Amino acid sequence: IKNGRMSTLATIALLTLTRFPSSSYHYSKCLFTHTHRFNHFNTPKFSLSSKTPHQRRHACYFNTSAKVTMSSSDTTTAPYGSWTSPITADVVSGASKRLGGTAVDGSGRLIWLESRPAESGRAVLVLEPQNPGGEAVDITPKEFGVRTLAQEYGGGAFTVSGDVVFFANYKDQRLYKQSISSLDVSPIPLTPDYGGPTVSYADGVLDTRFNRFIAVREDRRESSLNPPTTIVSIALGNNNVQEPEVLVGGSDFYAFPRLDPKSERIAWIQWSHPNMPWDKSELWVGYISEN
Repeated sequence: IKNGRMSTLATIALLTLTRFPSSSYHYSKCLFTHTHRFNHFNTPKFSLSSKTPHQRRHACYFNTSAKVTMSSSDTTTAPYGSWTSPITADVVSGASKRLGGTAVDGSGRLIWLESRPAESGRAVLVLEPQNPGGEAVDITPKEFGVRTLAQEYGGGAFTVSGDVVFFANYKDQRLYKQSISSLDVSPIPLTPDYGGPTVSYADGVLDTRFNRFIAVREDRRESSLNPPTTIVSIALGNNNVQEPEVLVGGSDFYAFPRLDPKSERIAWIQWSHPNMPWDKSELWVGYISEN
């Protein structure tokens, strides 16, 4: 003690840990020594013999000559990237849910798209609780998944209008209509069954003037290399599924079909090969006739 103060020097030790099959931790070596030097005090001394792993750890902290050696039989050499780990891809991907698009129903309640790793990535539409503190409600039945494969990128897999949600089902890529207030009623198919996910729909909008649903369609029935993309309308007037009617075609890609408030005009974006939409795309507006 000098001038009423204690002089202290501490150097923290960094240790490397090696995991052994016995699930106990051993310390292979001290990278740095750790000493306490107190005036008028001696540094504690430890022996590594007959000590527990916990005691050996502190031996490395305090004894500058402490050293633990390992034999070659304690380690296993494996090619780079091939060693086993308890942290699998499923553990990482299943750690959290992924949230997608959002919408608001006729009563002002929020609806969002939720991808669930625990259900093999199935995407589900979820409805906001009616009362604060309540539980959110799944809109999508368990046998359905909300996802479209249109133009490979997907997106725009559902549309909400009032009490009705229109969505593309992942398994068969057909369009369905579902009542939000009657979740016990199964979704109703709106497009034909082509025997597989060969025709996809996306980015739809409801046309209340003509009671139809307008969407982008990608048709892979003849070829999947360069399938034609069009803007089509799907009739909603009866329960009989009908072939969609082509409204706009001729370009390689279409996106964002939108109607004016009176459903008298329709606007959309289009582009063609070799351009990407951010390289060169066109905004078009067309007038809708009574026929």
